[in-house]
Amino acid sequence: MKDNFERIIIPVDNTDASKIAVKKGAFLAKSLGISAKIITVNDTHQFISSVVLEDKMKKDAEAFLDEFKKIAEEFGIKIETQLIVGKPAEEIVKFAKENDLIIMVHHDRTKGLDKVIGSNVSRDVVRNAACSVLVVKSTT
Repeated sequence: MKDNFERIIIPVDNTDASKIAVKKGAFLAKSLGISAKIITVNDTHQFISSVVLEDKMKKDAEAFLDEFKKIAEEFGIKIETQLIVGKPAEEIVKFAKENDLIIMVHHDRTKGLDKVIGSNVSRDVVRNAACSVLVVKSTT
Protein backbone atom coordinates (compact mmCIF):
# COMPACT_ATOMS: atom_id res chain seq x y z
CA MET A 1 0.00 0.00 0.00
CA LYS A 2 1.26 3.45 -0.85
CA ASP A 3 1.62 6.14 1.79
CA ASN A 4 -0.98 8.38 0.20
CA PHE A 5 -4.45 7.83 -1.14
CA GLU A 6 -4.89 8.58 -4.82
CA ARG A 7 -8.68 8.37 -5.04
CA ILE A 8 -11.74 8.09 -2.83
CA ILE A 9 -14.44 5.59 -3.76
CA ILE A 10 -17.90 6.31 -2.36
CA PRO A 11 -20.32 3.39 -2.80
CA VAL A 12 -23.94 4.54 -2.44
CA ASP A 13 -27.50 3.36 -2.61
CA ASN A 14 -30.60 5.49 -2.96
CA THR A 15 -30.88 6.48 0.70
CA ASP A 16 -30.46 9.64 2.73
CA ALA A 17 -27.78 7.82 4.71
CA SER A 18 -25.63 7.58 1.56
CA LYS A 19 -25.66 11.38 1.35
CA ILE A 20 -23.68 11.39 4.59
CA ALA A 21 -20.94 9.28 3.01
CA VAL A 22 -20.94 11.49 -0.11
CA LYS A 23 -20.49 14.65 1.95
CA LYS A 24 -17.76 13.16 4.13
CA GLY A 25 -16.01 11.64 1.12
CA ALA A 26 -16.16 14.90 -0.85
CA PHE A 27 -14.86 16.87 2.14
CA LEU A 28 -11.96 14.47 2.59
CA ALA A 29 -11.16 14.42 -1.14
CA LYS A 30 -11.08 18.23 -1.13
CA SER A 31 -8.86 18.25 1.99
CA LEU A 32 -6.43 15.75 0.44
CA GLY A 33 -6.53 17.29 -3.04
CA ILE A 34 -7.56 14.02 -4.72
CA SER A 35 -10.41 12.90 -6.96
CA ALA A 36 -13.41 10.88 -5.91
CA LYS A 37 -15.78 8.48 -7.62
CA ILE A 38 -19.32 7.71 -6.54
CA ILE A 39 -20.45 4.22 -7.49
CA THR A 40 -23.61 2.21 -7.07
CA VAL A 41 -24.08 -1.47 -7.70
CA ASN A 42 -27.29 -2.78 -9.27
CA ASP A 43 -27.88 -6.31 -8.09
CA THR A 44 -31.51 -6.57 -9.23
CA HIS A 45 -30.65 -8.22 -12.57
CA GLN A 46 -30.57 -11.59 -10.84
CA PHE A 47 -34.15 -11.13 -9.63
CA ILE A 48 -35.84 -9.21 -12.44
CA SER A 49 -36.63 -10.67 -15.82
CA SER A 50 -38.43 -7.58 -17.17
CA VAL A 51 -36.32 -5.43 -19.49
CA VAL A 52 -38.69 -2.51 -18.98
CA LEU A 53 -38.39 -2.69 -15.20
CA GLU A 54 -34.62 -3.12 -15.40
CA ASP A 55 -34.36 -0.01 -17.62
CA LYS A 56 -36.46 1.99 -15.16
CA MET A 57 -34.25 0.92 -12.27
CA LYS A 58 -31.15 1.89 -14.25
CA LYS A 59 -32.61 5.35 -14.95
CA ASP A 60 -33.52 5.74 -11.27
CA ALA A 61 -29.94 4.83 -10.28
CA GLU A 62 -28.50 7.31 -12.76
CA ALA A 63 -30.81 10.00 -11.35
CA PHE A 64 -29.69 9.55 -7.75
CA LEU A 65 -26.05 9.30 -8.86
CA ASP A 66 -26.47 12.68 -10.57
CA GLU A 67 -28.01 14.09 -7.39
CA PHE A 68 -25.10 12.79 -5.30
CA LYS A 69 -22.62 14.14 -7.85
CA LYS A 70 -24.10 17.64 -7.44
CA ILE A 71 -23.75 17.36 -3.67
CA ALA A 72 -20.07 16.40 -4.01
CA GLU A 73 -19.36 19.13 -6.58
CA GLU A 74 -20.41 21.72 -3.99
CA PHE A 75 -17.09 20.89 -2.29
CA GLY A 76 -15.19 21.88 -5.44
CA ILE A 77 -13.76 18.48 -6.26
CA LYS A 78 -13.42 16.43 -9.42
CA ILE A 79 -16.10 13.75 -9.16
CA GLU A 80 -17.27 10.96 -11.43
CA THR A 81 -20.08 8.45 -11.10
CA GLN A 82 -20.49 4.88 -12.29
CA LEU A 83 -23.25 2.28 -12.25
CA ILE A 84 -21.98 -1.29 -11.86
CA VAL A 85 -23.96 -4.52 -12.18
CA GLY A 86 -23.37 -7.40 -9.78
CA LYS A 87 -23.31 -8.24 -6.09
CA PRO A 88 -22.58 -5.04 -4.13
CA ALA A 89 -19.79 -6.09 -1.77
CA GLU A 90 -17.99 -8.14 -4.43
CA GLU A 91 -18.15 -5.39 -7.04
CA ILE A 92 -17.02 -2.66 -4.63
CA VAL A 93 -14.00 -4.75 -3.63
CA LYS A 94 -13.17 -5.52 -7.28
CA PHE A 95 -13.54 -1.85 -8.26
CA ALA A 96 -11.23 -0.45 -5.59
CA LYS A 97 -7.48 -0.37 -6.05
CA GLU A 98 -4.85 -0.73 -3.35
CA ASN A 99 -4.20 3.02 -3.14
CA ASP A 100 -7.89 3.99 -2.88
CA LEU A 101 -9.87 4.87 0.21
CA ILE A 102 -13.44 3.57 0.31
CA ILE A 103 -15.87 5.72 2.29
CA MET A 104 -19.25 4.12 2.77
CA VAL A 105 -22.22 4.21 5.07
CA HIS A 106 -23.18 1.39 7.39
CA HIS A 107 -26.90 0.68 7.47
CA ASP A 108 -27.98 -0.86 10.74
CA ARG A 109 -30.36 -3.40 9.30
CA THR A 110 -30.88 -5.81 12.13
CA LYS A 111 -34.38 -6.82 11.15
CA GLY A 112 -36.05 -8.63 8.33
CA LEU A 113 -34.36 -10.39 5.44
CA ASP A 114 -30.94 -8.80 5.97
CA LYS A 115 -30.77 -10.33 9.46
CA VAL A 116 -31.89 -13.74 8.24
CA ILE A 117 -29.44 -13.99 5.35
CA GLY A 118 -26.66 -12.16 7.16
CA SER A 119 -26.26 -9.57 4.43
CA ASN A 120 -24.03 -6.66 5.37
CA VAL A 121 -22.24 -4.94 2.52
CA SER A 122 -20.03 -2.67 4.64
CA ARG A 123 -18.83 -5.61 6.77
CA ASP A 124 -17.98 -7.67 3.69
CA VAL A 125 -16.14 -4.75 2.06
CA VAL A 126 -14.06 -4.12 5.20
CA ARG A 127 -13.14 -7.81 5.36
CA ASN A 128 -12.18 -8.18 1.71
CA ALA A 129 -10.93 -4.85 0.35
CA ALA A 130 -7.23 -4.48 -0.45
CA CYS A 131 -7.43 -0.80 0.50
CA SER A 132 -8.49 1.16 3.57
CA VAL A 133 -12.20 1.51 4.29
CA LEU A 134 -13.83 4.25 6.33
CA VAL A 135 -17.31 3.25 7.44
CA VAL A 136 -19.63 6.10 8.34
CA LYS A 137 -22.38 5.23 10.79
CA SER A 138 -25.87 5.99 9.56
CA THR A 139 -28.04 8.19 11.70
CA THR A 140 -31.21 7.08 9.91
